Amino acid sequence: MTKIDFHADDYALSENSDNDILTLCKQGKLDSISVIPNLAIFDKAAKKFLAAKKSFPKEVKACVHLNVMEGRCLADKDDLPDLVDKDGFFNVSWGNLFFASMNPLKRKKIRSQLKVEILAQIKQTTRAGLCEEKALRVDSHQHPHMIPVFFDALTDALDESGIKPEYIRNSQDPILCYMTAPTLFKTYSLANIIKCLILNHYSRKVRRWQKMNGLKTNLLCGVFFSGRMDSERVKKVLPRFVKKCEKTDSDLEVLFHPGTMLESELTEEFTKPGFNKFHLSEDRSVERKSLESPQL
Repeated sequence: MTKIDFHADDYALSENSDNDILTLCKQGKLDSISVIPNLAIFDKAAKKFLAAKKSFPKEVKACVHLNVMEGRCLADKDDLPDLVDKDGFFNVSWGNLFFASMNPLKRKKIRSQLKVEILAQIKQTTRAGLCEEKALRVDSHQHPHMIPVFFDALTDALDESGIKPEYIRNSQDPILCYMTAPTLFKTYSLANIIKCLILNHYSRKVRRWQKMNGLKTNLLCGVFFSGRMDSERVKKVLPRFVKKCEKTDSDLEVLFHPGTMLESELTEEFTKPGFNKFHLSEDRSVERKSLESPQL
C-alpha cells in the first residue's frame, strides 16, 4: 500500500521559517520535516522542535537535511580543502559536484571530503535527539545527494558508521505524471523540467541501492513544481502519482518549502544570492497555505 508523506524541507533555516513549519506540525499538516544541521540556529531550532512535539497531533519524523550548499562546515575545515573557503564556509555548487563526479582526478578526494562532512552532520542531528541512528532518515539541501560522487560518499559514511537508514530520499519526480494536467502546461518552468530530467537520470542508482538494502522505494512530487506547490496544481497531479506509486510499489513524498525567512535573518552564512532569493520568496507562503488548504 502506498504511503503519502507530506514533507517540509529547510527546518533550522531561520526563526521565522521554523515558526511557520512548527505551526503546520501543530495543525497536523506534516508527516515529516528535514532539519539543516550546520547553520548557527541549529541548537535553538532543535530544542524548539523537541519542546513542541508534545503538541503535535501525530508523529512528525525528522530527516537529516545534508547541506554543503551554504553555511559553515561542521567537520574541521582543514579536512575539506575542496569544499570550503578559508573561513569554513561552503563554496561548492551543484555544478562543481556534478563535474567532479566525471573527473577521475577529483572524484576520489571530493568523495572522501564529503564523507567526513556527512558523518559530522549526521552526528550533529542524532546527538541533538532529533532522530536515532537506528531510524535514520536522510535527504539533502538542493538534492546534491543524487549526484554520484555525493551518493557514494553518503553510502561510504553509512557503511563506516554501521548505520542502516530507515529512509534515503530518491528525488525521482516523474515528468509524465504532470502530462495528465494539460491546463497547467503553460505554468511549467523549463528550469524545473531540466532539473527533473537530471535527477530522474540519477534516480536509478539510488533506487537500486534502496532495493539492495531492503528499503521501500519512493517517488517525489515537489521538484517539478518547486517554488510553486499551490494546492490547485498539486491536487490535479496527485492522483496520477498515487497510481504510479501503486504500480511500482513505491511510497510518495510530497515536498514543500513552507517556511519563509525574513530579510533581517540573512547572516554571513548565506552567501549565495540565488538561494537567498528563494529563502525570502513569497512562493514559500503559497506553499504554506497549500498545506493548510482542506483540498489536500
